[in-house]
Amino acid sequence: MADGTLDSNYLVLIDNWPGSPSPNLSVPTDGFAVPAAGVATAAYKVGTKIQVYNETLGIPGFSTFIYLQYEGTTAPALAARQVVTPDTNASLYIVTNDPDSCLSIAALPSAVALSVMTDAYFGWFWCGGVCPEDFVTDLGGNYLTAGSAVALGSAIIAADCSADSIGYGIAAGAATDLIAGYTLSTDTD
Repeated sequence: MADGTLDSNYLVLIDNWPGSPSPNLSVPTDGFAVPAAGVATAAYKVGTKIQVYNETLGIPGFSTFIYLQYEGTTAPALAARQVVTPDTNASLYIVTNDPDSCLSIAALPSAVALSVMTDAYFGWFWCGGVCPEDFVTDLGGNYLTAGSAVALGSAIIAADCSADSIGYGIAAGAATDLIAGYTLSTDTD
């Protein structure tokens, strides 16, 4: 079955990453997606989280961002709205969008890229709540869904899509599945 898409207004993520958003941090002065390809030297500790309130674009509600490092040596090019999971190396906070290189697709936390990322660079990723379009307009739009089988109210997990990338798919109920979020609509082909 072909992959489908789900509009950002109908996707709510569950933050499964360790830790809580810092009450002492606010939106970075240069924004979450600047510079667009990330930075070579971490500006924050990896795993740092910030929570914001999305008010006008998309649906209102809280959103959580997490600071991670992207591993792209064997991965497909990373762009906005692409799903990442922990890479095969030892750190939970080094992520990839390559289903053949990740430690686990459905059993570990997932996050969404805010923009293009360069290999081994650091940057912010969306990991929880409603789509934070007020803060990163590139997050608005369609998200890849595996198998075009996601229905209204579905629990979703990170899933291997046919384009050799990671997207979201229906939770099959496996004991190892980590629910990544839920949907407020049905996906489209």
